[in-house]
Amino acid sequence: MKTLIIGMDGVQTETFQRGWTPYISSLIEQGAQLPLKEDLISRGWDEILTGQHAITTGALYDRAALNGTHEWSTKFKVKDIPGLGTAVKPIWQVLNERGYRVGIMNVPTTSPAPEVDGFFVSGGGGGTAVMQEVAAEQCHPEGIMPVLNDLGYIPDERPPSLFGEKKLYQPDDLFSRLEQMVEKRTQAFIKLAKDHEVDFGFIVYKSETIMTEIFCLPEWEQYLKGTKGVNQELLDAIKHFYQLLDGQVRLLVESFSDPEIVLVSDHAMTVTRWHVNINTFLREQGFQKTSSKSKGVYKLVNYLKFITPVSLRAKLGKMSKVRKAYVGVQPFDAKSSTAFCMVMGDWVHGIFINDRERFGGPVPESEIPELSEKIAQAFNSEPASIEHGLSARVKPNVKTALSRYFPDIILDLPDGYLTTNASQPFVAEFRLPKGPQDIASIVRGPSLCSKARTPLSVTVSKSWKVEPTPERQDLRLIYDHVLAVFNEQ
Repeated sequence: MKTLIIGMDGVQTETFQRGWTPYISSLIEQGAQLPLKEDLISRGWDEILTGQHAITTGALYDRAALNGTHEWSTKFKVKDIPGLGTAVKPIWQVLNERGYRVGIMNVPTTSPAPEVDGFFVSGGGGGTAVMQEVAAEQCHPEGIMPVLNDLGYIPDERPPSLFGEKKLYQPDDLFSRLEQMVEKRTQAFIKLAKDHEVDFGFIVYKSETIMTEIFCLPEWEQYLKGTKGVNQELLDAIKHFYQLLDGQVRLLVESFSDPEIVLVSDHAMTVTRWHVNINTFLREQGFQKTSSKSKGVYKLVNYLKFITPVSLRAKLGKMSKVRKAYVGVQPFDAKSSTAFCMVMGDWVHGIFINDRERFGGPVPESEIPELSEKIAQAFNSEPASIEHGLSARVKPNVKTALSRYFPDIILDLPDGYLTTNASQPFVAEFRLPKGPQDIASIVRGPSLCSKARTPLSVTVSKSWKVEPTPERQDLRLIYDHVLAVFNEQ
């Protein structure tokens, strides 16, 4: 194997400075780091896979239906990219065309598995149903499915299955399951990579690491501060998980003959410190109006979500009509507002002009550029924006088939600033709850963590073949680097 990418969702360099992962830490220390910055609008894994940004591929964390309403979705699959295979060539296709065999496992948004020279095991994400048993559509070639089943491979676990179905609220129970996922994934990748004699490998530990960080970061911060009442049982279980992960990464690396190792994540994670309500800003600047009806419905829906048990939420989430009704609810008047921010998840969200064609709003399409500039200027001159280092810019004038899905105004917020409708002020401090947090309270309560912009990006035993530029400083550079490495004779 020439290059092996080891992906770990939601981690960063600091993740491996807690003293729990001596082997991974040694790889980072001897490797070269690539300083990257994600906008947290474009999906990081898909930038690595395609070398292109979401404004071209449509690989957004969330996107509008663009059917004249405010229906919204987090669904996305690589196979839906326009021009896939011609205008957009995924990394496996380019390497196969150059005569190299690939082995790819658990990269999000890749179901169903594409045909490759080598092997491919699809990952979940992007709205794909969470499956705890291997499905035929996740496997190429078909003959690897019995191998995965024999090894006990676990495709994915998410909160609905871990908490709604299995009710794994005790630290040892939860992290034992995550550890099992890590071990089985490592074993399966090593066997398939050797069986298929691949030149390029790409394995991702997704739910295992991102969920661990979500539970770790708030308690770890309290521990470092010396706060009384830290949940030591939870931290001990997390420490054990990372010790096991460290050993599995060592096993993975040492199973192959001196490949280049690339450690990456799709984004980092951080404790949420500030709430930023973009819709409040838009209302205060006169770009948005609120009706008593829209405000009341929005509050009621979110209250019902808060008091609904995780198990029932999981069932309701599978009902398309219920899901569509929930995500389409907004805290603004859809007919009279000229701009809005639709908030979903723990990432950064941009501002959309409420135009007539896409959303059924009052703004003609011809006025989008001028109004976007006006809003960006108002945002940048707002005293709270200046005080907190928040900035806005109009999206690039890129005419692609999917650029209409991209926010008209892109926001740049420091890590720890989460766009949300949870607070009424434009910018409001968010403080962690007092006392030890257990798994149940973190799952059911407000989001204590949010995505951060500085992903892990380290190459070991080789130097980077790329350098960040103002136009290209995100995870697309991993794609560029790999192709440059495989272009060497």
